[in-house]
Amino acid sequence: MKPFSLLVKPVGAACNLACDYCFYLDRTRLYPNGPAVMPDAVLDRMLESYLVLPFDSHSITFQGGEPLLAGIDFYRRVAEKARRFTRDGAKANISVQTNATLMTPEMARLMAEENWLCGVSADGPAAVHDIHRRTPSGEPTYDAVVRGIAMLRDAGCEYNVLALVTNDNVGNPAGVYRHLRDNLGGAWQQYTDHRESITPQEWDDFLCGVMDTWIADGDIGRVSVRNIDSVIAYVESGIAGQCILADRCDGYFVIERNGDVYPCDFFVSERTLLGNVMTDGWESLCRNPMRVSFAATKCPRHLSRIPSMRFCDRIVAAVDTTALH
Repeated sequence: MKPFSLLVKPVGAACNLACDYCFYLDRTRLYPNGPAVMPDAVLDRMLESYLVLPFDSHSITFQGGEPLLAGIDFYRRVAEKARRFTRDGAKANISVQTNATLMTPEMARLMAEENWLCGVSADGPAAVHDIHRRTPSGEPTYDAVVRGIAMLRDAGCEYNVLALVTNDNVGNPAGVYRHLRDNLGGAWQQYTDHRESITPQEWDDFLCGVMDTWIADGDIGRVSVRNIDSVIAYVESGIAGQCILADRCDGYFVIERNGDVYPCDFFVSERTLLGNVMTDGWESLCRNPMRVSFAATKCPRHLSRIPSMRFCDRIVAAVDTTALH
């Protein structure tokens, strides 16, 4: 069986924010009467069945909605069960992708103690971040994100910063990169394109601008930008660390809070439901005709392909001359 990772939605699409670009909020319609938080029986079955698979390492990311709505006791159970079910000699890599506004010192300490990575969503300076990332009542959230990051830093928890690139920040790659680095402590960064508001050329130009700043500021070896790291790894080893680099879309499963399984969180619908972890084994889910067809035919959600991007071409040329090492 080809290794795969899990993207777990412990509270489904529930969120304490109302970001106007969120693609997952409307998935609440799929589960109008579902459990508020993933039940223990589903969590047990998902972890035990996945962590016994013969992979050298297992990767599980808790995402939302806002996954911290599940509460710290839920994640204490995750930690205990992961220790119990992980095979000897294998490794469970667990991460939480959060807006950080609900972070607490206790949660930050738990993640630090368990060596979990925390991903924090932030789009740049407050003037940009607060355009889209607001509470349901319209309040800005940047200051709350900064407080959450401070808790992570105080606890010694590793974190990265993920920024969505929209028409509001695409024209300032250097400013966004430096703000994430200097103001948010983003020594690990990642960028995602908002296809609804920017063009392929703007996305390409933005990534080139981030790379130019990364090089000009002497950050090679000091700051990790996943978009750059992934292309370097792909060039050097053929490993597709991001879905836009892969020939097939079969690197992970999405698990909703009731155990339902989907092939991709951008394609969670009645049509793409593959099964449920309570009734279906991973081998049968991997062989599901819908997943096989989806993996082979789905075009990347992103606007760009490796051969057509100046950003990628420049990295290929730089790798060939060892300029990025």
